[in-house]
Amino acid sequence: MTKHDFDTIVIGGGFAGVTACRDLAEQGYSVLLLEARDRLGGRTWSEHKKIGGWEGTVEFGGQWVYPDQQVNMMAEIERYGLTLKHSPAPVNYPTLRNGRHNPGPLPVPLEDVFDLERAVHQVISDSHRIELGIPLDKQRLEDLDIPFSEYLDNLGVSDAARAFVASFGNFFTGRYQDEVSALPPLQFIAQMGNSFIRAWGVIDEYLAEGTATLITAIADDSGADIRLGTPVDRVEQSDSGVLVTTRSGETFSAGTVVVATPMACWKNIEFNPPLSAHKDAATRENHVAYGVKVWAQVRGATPLPYTLPDPETSHGAALMFTQAEMEGDDQLMVGFFLQHPERESFGTDFQGVERFVQTLYPGAELIDYDIHPFVDEEWTGEGDWIAYKPGRISKSHSELSKPEGRLHFATADIAHTFLAWMDGAVEMGKKAAVDAQRLMTREMIESKVPARAKASAAASTSAQARA
Repeated sequence: MTKHDFDTIVIGGGFAGVTACRDLAEQGYSVLLLEARDRLGGRTWSEHKKIGGWEGTVEFGGQWVYPDQQVNMMAEIERYGLTLKHSPAPVNYPTLRNGRHNPGPLPVPLEDVFDLERAVHQVISDSHRIELGIPLDKQRLEDLDIPFSEYLDNLGVSDAARAFVASFGNFFTGRYQDEVSALPPLQFIAQMGNSFIRAWGVIDEYLAEGTATLITAIADDSGADIRLGTPVDRVEQSDSGVLVTTRSGETFSAGTVVVATPMACWKNIEFNPPLSAHKDAATRENHVAYGVKVWAQVRGATPLPYTLPDPETSHGAALMFTQAEMEGDDQLMVGFFLQHPERESFGTDFQGVERFVQTLYPGAELIDYDIHPFVDEEWTGEGDWIAYKPGRISKSHSELSKPEGRLHFATADIAHTFLAWMDGAVEMGKKAAVDAQRLMTREMIESKVPARAKASAAASTSAQARA
């Protein structure tokens, strides 16, 4: 067999990448991890911060865990002895549409309740068609892979009921209704046990120690050679291995490679031979969210709210809720809004975040805030989590995770079960590690068979000569 620098090179150090590293290292393989940023974690990132009068762990990216269903994340949390913590239970459930504030507890005005019931019934019925763990292109779901706006129109319900259903899709995808497919939001409901109520309250449990603690534990456990600030420029396959070239010109060889970057970043790497038509089209279509997550100390807002506005009529506001109670009339709140490059948005400076807060809570005061707009980052593809446009995932889902020669792919963007979640990243990291191990094991066996046959033939020839 050809001698390489490493058995496997992993490109990308988020949950998918570090999981693949550890699982391969546990089987005795040498692993190099190349991460473009100066930190691990990818689209998850926690830091100890001070925001106004509050101090603690801030999660700028992925944060929440659904323990009843997310078996991959729970296995990692239990393995490393970490703990889950609940967000404060909401007391108020306001909604906002067209500047009209509905205080709750019902998410729509009383006159729209029966329309809401009809809409939710149809959504749940459609979500039951989706079988978790099976790629969406293998389930005959093309009729649901339509613009979310078209799906909402087909419900035939009142504007208020339509807007409330839309809010789930807008938050989950971080895009506007006309830009995204209805299928992933419906899969989101399926992931929540086909329960609209459970999906409504999914923002609850999170790692008390922070996601960075878990990422670091997995990475340390791998013993891999980890190099930060090392973006990859080119990946070249041959019959005997893979050559990876970084932007600084360094080269490394390996028997296999795990590509664990966001799908939107594949187009920024030169692959030779090129990626399949499905992967190439998907990465160039820019299926990324434009959601921005903000942590803010707010004074005078609705007490303990879980506020779902309609982004279409609220300048992109998507969600806000209480993360921690503070003294007096203050709360530490977490919110999301759409920072769309081609549409009106609040902006990420103090005035912009203040407008966001006051759109949801008129008269409230922004005291301090912190924010990290992933939408400005090259390493996320100028977006955040995955947001599939209509027509792609029902056509290509299984193809996006299919190995190509010596290349294996791992990202929450292509997960079969919890698409876009941290659990999906861990799932795909494990799958890529298994696929890479199978290839290396097969090649090791095949390399020994000819050698043994040659040795046996030589021994037979020698015996015949002596005779």
